Amino acid sequence: MSVATRTMKAAVAHDFGDIRIEEMEIPTPGPGEALVRVRACGICSGDVTPWYIRKKCPIVMGHEPAGEIVETGALVTRFSVGDRVFFHHHAPCGTCHHCRRGNHSMCRAWRESRIHPGGAAQYVLVPRTNLEKDTLLLPDGMSWSDGTLIEPLACVVRAFHRAGLGAGDRVAVMGLGVMGQMMVRLARHLGAETILGSDLVPYRLEQGLESGLDRAVDVTTESFPEAVREATGGEGADVVLVCPTGPQAILEGMECAGRGSKVLMFMGPEPGTLLTLDMNRIYFDEIDLVSSYSCGPEDTREALRLIAQGVVTSRHVVTHRFPLEQVQEACDLTAQARDSLKVVLDL
Repeated sequence: MSVATRTMKAAVAHDFGDIRIEEMEIPTPGPGEALVRVRACGICSGDVTPWYIRKKCPIVMGHEPAGEIVETGALVTRFSVGDRVFFHHHAPCGTCHHCRRGNHSMCRAWRESRIHPGGAAQYVLVPRTNLEKDTLLLPDGMSWSDGTLIEPLACVVRAFHRAGLGAGDRVAVMGLGVMGQMMVRLARHLGAETILGSDLVPYRLEQGLESGLDRAVDVTTESFPEAVREATGGEGADVVLVCPTGPQAILEGMECAGRGSKVLMFMGPEPGTLLTLDMNRIYFDEIDLVSSYSCGPEDTREALRLIAQGVVTSRHVVTHRFPLEQVQEACDLTAQARDSLKVVLDL
């Protein structure tokens, strides 16, 4: 298979648990576009969330890719054939009301943009807007696996900005999958005073301690809110980062929250999910419930810097690698959410 043949392999999700390797045409870049030979692509939790993936099927999976530019259109000047790049699957217009306020993931152009056909393909077409607004050169020596971490780490970066997390904060991280591990490492890097994390998987609790937790709480045997109160002199956390979805997770996060705190919802629940909260406590304790969806160009650039500095790297969080042909196995492992963190496809 070569570019000359104009055919390639791609992982196409037809349903949850039904991913097929299919042959398709290699896209041809237009004047302002680029064609990238994908070298690695991370598996995201969204790729293994039934309600989320089913509404998009059939779809070529993958939105955490890194690769090498092999063709450019005549109008492309910032990039050249041979450049090693990260490219974001969404790109904002940069001029609308939401972009001017820094809320790039609320931009209509951002939500409508995409890469073609998807990151889990041997070749990907990067449209002009994505190429100009959020395609980044990888530093010399940065691995392809490190490149796949830019998008997920950028989501953590944006979440921290939304939560106002900084030095001296007491932080509670609920859920210690790959995103929770990144949160712990970044919170420690930013100078958090105390960091507690919770999970029900022993492996992930152990990894959380290696990532920098002061205490890892097994929620099958302990109450996380009680542990947080105990560790903070009864005050509660300043920032609670909730990775699991669903009302119960948010309610437990509220129990961990101290006065004047922020509780951040990091993952999207299924449509129609309802939540009942104690409004009296929210008001008198001034607790902010905020959400953080995806990331923008400033976040990806900050994530790239953090990876280059060694704050979060593939050595810390990539636990398994699979060839494209084993994408179903890679997704099954991710969905199990047990003795793994980030799973990466090598293409």
